[in-house]
Amino acid sequence: MRTTVDIDDDVLRAARALAEQKGLSLGAAISQLALRGLRPSTPTESVSGFPVMISRNPAHVVTDELVAEHRDD
Repeated sequence: MRTTVDIDDDVLRAARALAEQKGLSLGAAISQLALRGLRPSTPTESVSGFPVMISRNPAHVVTDELVAEHRDD
């Protein structure tokens, strides 16, 4: 659909950069950015009062051992 909108200069620059980087039209890049902004944020759950974030990459698991290994870094 063709429409006219006012877009901030910095948003337009970012959309043009994305379009060039991904080989998209400017309209397709703006549509991607708009859809990304409309998606719900990463859901969180509460376990024992602490927030637990669901990973988009479940292959990377943070274990107690990994935390202990990096705790003093």
